[in-house]
Amino acid sequence: MARTAMHILIADDEKPARGELRYMLGKLAATAVYHEATNGQEALDWVANEPIDVVFLDINMPGINGLVAAAAMSERPDPPLIVFATAYDAHAVRAFELAALDYVVKPFSEQRLAQTMVRIRQALSERGTFEERQSALKGYLETAVTATDPTPPRLTKLWGSRDNDTRVLVDYAAIAWLEADSKKVYLSTTAGEKLLVRHTLKELESRLEPHNFLRIHKAYLVNLNQIAEVIPWFSGTYQVRLADAHRTEIPLSRQYAQTLKQKTGVF
Repeated sequence: MARTAMHILIADDEKPARGELRYMLGKLAATAVYHEATNGQEALDWVANEPIDVVFLDINMPGINGLVAAAAMSERPDPPLIVFATAYDAHAVRAFELAALDYVVKPFSEQRLAQTMVRIRQALSERGTFEERQSALKGYLETAVTATDPTPPRLTKLWGSRDNDTRVLVDYAAIAWLEADSKKVYLSTTAGEKLLVRHTLKELESRLEPHNFLRIHKAYLVNLNQIAEVIPWFSGTYQVRLADAHRTEIPLSRQYAQTLKQKTGVF
């Protein structure tokens, strides 16, 4: 008997990201059956054992990453539709544009996901026309995952958005600090401009740590080259004063103080 419900798999190692995407998709496809995977291997197990129609796939996951998982899925005789849902677009932009059904960039928006659902429904209704895309995706991913370094290339610039939606490309050296505020993340430049960033603070910490950025508080990531002073605050705690245009002062959590001392020397 033919299935009437669409089966959607969400693969992401971050539980909040899975929950947010599932909630937003649920409003767009209320009758769909949803499954979750925390890494690439779990995603492959779901696809191997269940009739999954669509996989929303993050790239940067521990163990088997999204690119490797997508390559394996494309080998199946009945591959699912693949939608990359990730903050990392630099490594697979060509695959997204030429082969994958779609891609959505964190933080997700309902308007963008609504467009994705239209494409999903159309692709499922015309499944035969999707074979060429799957073939192109397979070819690209085979090249991507067999490269010497399959890790997405580390750019030295970061996109930020102004209030009028103008996108600004900011060099890492021009970033003074980054802040997680509710569900949004902002960067502040050395000139004092504040921009919205489409990444989580955890993702940015991983990306920027090799470039002398350090988490000094659960909500703050700072450019070590921009630290001007460490100021005693109260009860043995400190604040970090930066050398940016506003001489910003940021609290230094006790749990991060020792790491800062190791990075910069005893203060």
